[in-house]
Amino acid sequence: MWISLGQLLALGLLPGHELLGGVDGLDTPLRAVLPGTSARQVGDLGPGTLVVFEPGRLDATDPGTDLAIRFGHRADIAGLVLQRPPTPVPLATQRLADKLGVPVILLDRVDTAAVIAALDPHVRRPEVAGARQLNDVANRLRTARQHPDDLVRVLAATLKCPVALVDGEGRVVGGDAATGEAVTSLEQLRRRPTPFHLDTKERQRLLLQPLVLTQDGPANLWLVARLPSGSPLTDSTRNALGIGAWAFTAYLATEALTAERASSQRALLLTEILEHADAPPRRTVERATTAGWRLSGWHTAVHVALNQSTGRPHDLAQRIEQALAHHGVRASLVERPEGWAFWLTSDTEPDPSDGPALAHTIRRALLGEERGENRLCAGIGHPYLGTTGLKASLHEAKQACVLARTQDVAGAVEHIDAMSVKRLLAGWYGSSPLREAATGLLEPLTTADPSGDLVRTPLAVTSTTSPRRPRPRSCWACTGTPCCTGLSGSKPCWTSTFPGRTNGSPHTWPPGWPDSVTTSQPRALGGGGSPPGVHRLPHDDGARCS
Repeated sequence: MWISLGQLLALGLLPGHELLGGVDGLDTPLRAVLPGTSARQVGDLGPGTLVVFEPGRLDATDPGTDLAIRFGHRADIAGLVLQRPPTPVPLATQRLADKLGVPVILLDRVDTAAVIAALDPHVRRPEVAGARQLNDVANRLRTARQHPDDLVRVLAATLKCPVALVDGEGRVVGGDAATGEAVTSLEQLRRRPTPFHLDTKERQRLLLQPLVLTQDGPANLWLVARLPSGSPLTDSTRNALGIGAWAFTAYLATEALTAERASSQRALLLTEILEHADAPPRRTVERATTAGWRLSGWHTAVHVALNQSTGRPHDLAQRIEQALAHHGVRASLVERPEGWAFWLTSDTEPDPSDGPALAHTIRRALLGEERGENRLCAGIGHPYLGTTGLKASLHEAKQACVLARTQDVAGAVEHIDAMSVKRLLAGWYGSSPLREAATGLLEPLTTADPSGDLVRTPLAVTSTTSPRRPRPRSCWACTGTPCCTGLSGSKPCWTSTFPGRTNGSPHTWPPGWPDSVTTSQPRALGGGGSPPGVHRLPHDDGARCS
């Protein structure tokens, strides 16, 4: 086990030092710290020796310094320690030290005995340096600001090595980008989260520490430190990352608890305001003031919801707030049944033309935060005055959101007011008995096709057809597959091709449906109607469907 001069300097054991040159030699293993007597004597010392010269023995501006650098290069010493001269060191001396890779350290005052006493214990027992490193990490993390970026900076500055923060897919989310990008073994990141290391082709060692709240919990974030291969501080750095992980998880747990408490308090406060909208109690008004809520003025409420009933991400509300802020809408989302609510307040009644612009802005924000099947939708209420107006606008916003959830589009946003037909529809959609009846009617379709295509088909048909408009001759099929063969004709054909049925094969319809719908106008469905769950495939007279 060994330690290098660069690692000792990183520990701050030589305060106020200046590296004159020879940076490439800082990684040379340090074997001993000895006093120097002359430039020629340097060549007789063993490899890895750090030579300390008292004032008068060797001056940094003398030609003898160049000679000591050359002899030291031949002997493979670890470096020279000299007192800083009153005049600048010749540029040729600096260039020679850089060329030969012999570090030259300048101190304001060189006390040979003090320098040797400070460095020798770490050279003889490198684990002492590791213990000091752990102590520094613990002290600095205790007083650091509890934010991930600050914690990464503290670790990097204390450990004197690059530190990065990466996610479970190896993406760099903080710290040194080069260190994070060096992580190539993504498979190990996805396994059970335990500390491990990776050796790179550049003779570097990457130490990885998972950030988990429980021992068996998932590791979505990892701390990564990069050290030279064979560094004596590997073990202490690994332990320091463990201490850093504790600080990180404490921060995450605190943030989650704080956010949950604040969310609950905001939800309770809004409930109190709505329950006493006519005359809010003094305590409620005081709490609203503390929360930064404005109760007077014209309020335009917005209700945001997720189109799925389960699996709501815990940070989704915060992400939506950030997305809205990015589009110029400052909002503090409040937890509500089936989603979140917020409102915008103005001194004067908003212009009716502001509604479409607001809806467009909110839709852009929602589209930016949708992930896969997690579709977001929103409803906007009409602006009303005061706390009673806030209650009315929130009610309308929730009704509008119910309508938005019925749309099979991403980022759906609806806006309704007191005289809108959409308000009447929202009342129907919000009725539990009607929803139960609709669910029962659609059950045969959802059972036969869990993908939902059979439900979306009649929705598309009713959205694009009109009973007053002549219907073109056409074919229908539930999945768009060829529905008839050998037709000559003048009459449209009706055939069901449910999943698992070959084209035109016999089919048993759900209870209450006709046994056969291979007729030009199915009477059971009412004249010119179409079977639910069936696509229209237009074709010309005399053409064959294939």
